[in-house]
Amino acid sequence: MIYWLIPVLGLMTGLCASGWWCARRWRKEWSGPRRVVLTGGGTGGHVNPALAIAEAIKKREPETRFLYVGVAGKAEAVIVKRAGLPLRFVSSRGFPGFRPSLALVHFGVAITWGTLQSLGILMRFRPHWIIATGGYVSAPMVMAGFVLKALGIGPVKIFLHEQNSVPGQMNLLLGRYADRVLLTFPQTLADFPKNGSVVGYPVRHSILEIPREEARQKLSFSLPERRRVVFVFGGSQGARTINRAVVEALSALAPHRDRIFVIHSMGLAASEDYHAVKDTEALLKARYGEDTVASFSDFYYRQDYFHRIAEIYAVSDLVVCRSGAGSLNELARLGKPSLLIPKANLPGDHQVMNARAMKRAGAAEVLFEDTVFEKGELRDRLDGEVLAAKILELLADEAKLKEMSERCRRFFRKQAAARIVSELYGDRSFDNGWNCQALESFSPLLSHQQLLRRLQEAYNADPLGYDPEQIQGISEDLAYYRYRAAALLVNPSWALRNLGVKLIGLTRYQEKTATLVHMLLDRTPASRLERWFGGDFRQVGFIRRNAVHALMVMNRMDPLVEEAIMAAMEDPYYEVRAQACRAVSHFGKYLAGKESWLKAVLEKLEDRCFEVKVEAARALGEVGTDGRAMEALLNLGEAFHWQVRNAALMGVRRLLERQVIWPCEELSEKLGRFILTAPDFRPHFVIRENYNAVMRLCHRFGSARSATAQAKPDVAVGKKT
Repeated sequence: MIYWLIPVLGLMTGLCASGWWCARRWRKEWSGPRRVVLTGGGTGGHVNPALAIAEAIKKREPETRFLYVGVAGKAEAVIVKRAGLPLRFVSSRGFPGFRPSLALVHFGVAITWGTLQSLGILMRFRPHWIIATGGYVSAPMVMAGFVLKALGIGPVKIFLHEQNSVPGQMNLLLGRYADRVLLTFPQTLADFPKNGSVVGYPVRHSILEIPREEARQKLSFSLPERRRVVFVFGGSQGARTINRAVVEALSALAPHRDRIFVIHSMGLAASEDYHAVKDTEALLKARYGEDTVASFSDFYYRQDYFHRIAEIYAVSDLVVCRSGAGSLNELARLGKPSLLIPKANLPGDHQVMNARAMKRAGAAEVLFEDTVFEKGELRDRLDGEVLAAKILELLADEAKLKEMSERCRRFFRKQAAARIVSELYGDRSFDNGWNCQALESFSPLLSHQQLLRRLQEAYNADPLGYDPEQIQGISEDLAYYRYRAAALLVNPSWALRNLGVKLIGLTRYQEKTATLVHMLLDRTPASRLERWFGGDFRQVGFIRRNAVHALMVMNRMDPLVEEAIMAAMEDPYYEVRAQACRAVSHFGKYLAGKESWLKAVLEKLEDRCFEVKVEAARALGEVGTDGRAMEALLNLGEAFHWQVRNAALMGVRRLLERQVIWPCEELSEKLGRFILTAPDFRPHFVIRENYNAVMRLCHRFGSARSATAQAKPDVAVGKKT
């Protein structure tokens, strides 16, 4: 046994010796030139703050050595390389959530390998500071830094910078252990009460105001004089919806080509899922043809990415972009009016919160994307014609653009880079807001579950008078809540799609009726894994059931909805069939008298699931218009399940209330044959109560009918035809 311990002890001794040697070397070099590891990326919103911080440090200590650590194939691979900083790559992946999945396994493997790679980088570079600007890219390096500090090997200080008002997952988890968390918004102090400090957003030194004519002369392309310029971009990687909307908008903007010019940054994304440049070029050629695209050159210029973006900002009259913290701070520094297109369903809805604040201050206008059914599938979309109309509207109102520009400047917190440096060096040269209060209080947006609960309670309290536009605390943000719900419909998680369907109904987003119908009728086979867990189609049974319920809540009946509910009556999942029968009851006044619906409901009385029979019996009371409905319900008087018998009595009651039938001796005799017992004990026997209610109706209507018959002997008592 002792023999196998020898190599283990040797390995442990070697590791300890290596750690001791590295720690000694690290401390010996502590007095030399400062060494800083920068990490963060995935998008320019994480990379650019890191570069801005590096510029500020370099200004104070020119001899500082930097090393940037990121992930290959992301924005940092292009932006950092052009900035001239040494760049290393490690393995990392975005956190997929705690739900067991193959993606969670891949995440664990990637993070573990990335942390081991980061340990090697840190032990070789031996930095004084690690400065992380967020994104899953920075997680392995920060974790490696914590490990070396805990083992006493590396006396490195770790700083995190959070750009958004709602912290990212990595910063929220690891920020409590960092030496300092540098914040952009005062509201975020609540998440880091012990080590948070409000410093603002460090904008790159290259983002400065340049005279318009000087900037125009420096451009790499020709920009005609006396044009109103629109700069459109979707972040460093580009945004599929924005790029496609720009392509669509060109046809509406072309008639105004003599007075406008569109500059379009397509983005650096080049993954298997989306290649920004190739996708945009293909759309242009497919929509307009090469000759027409070439003719657009007098008012439209496109490029993958503008590294000298300050020149583009300088010549722009209006900027169309996402509402990430980086873009908004650049716009605020330069006072550029903007049309913001926020990305929904990000952590904390930070882009929407940013856009919301800018709009309320009069500094920007906001457009939301939509979720539509195109070419057999659901996808996010921004309508190009709507975008073009909004651009032309804003450009035509010079007074509004000027006011937006002035209000926009008020959002920028000056000297953010200097404030950050004061925190890094600990010289307290700035009061960075330890006791800073939020500049303006905004009511928080409700989470999906909070919104669902509020709307469901209001609907249950008063289904007939329900109107989401009148619910306090929701009405002002209802347009966004509808957009956010629609965005869930394309989520790969069936649970979130299901939530989106519920919210579409409860927000009464009527424009999504066709989308709900598509999801209800979609028969795309489920994946092998989903089938293993009981799924039949991609839109699983729960989604289809709730799609029917959403159509009921929206209270809209037209041929499209009618056809969808009819198809749902034959759905393979019993809960969908039952819900379809409930929808028939709900829309009974529209469907009563139609032979096709009477036949469909009568067929459901023979369904193999008693829950469907129950709802079909109730529905028959709403759509029946002759004795056939009564006869079918009376035949259920001896059904095995008491719930079916009870529903039959409820159906009979509705036929009496609607005066489809009149009481007679034959009816009373058949009602008397109903079995009124139930196998389970209940304080109140519902079936007996319903039976008594029906008999009271028979007695009342019978008395009234008898009086009428005595006055008019030629009127018969019995079934109404």
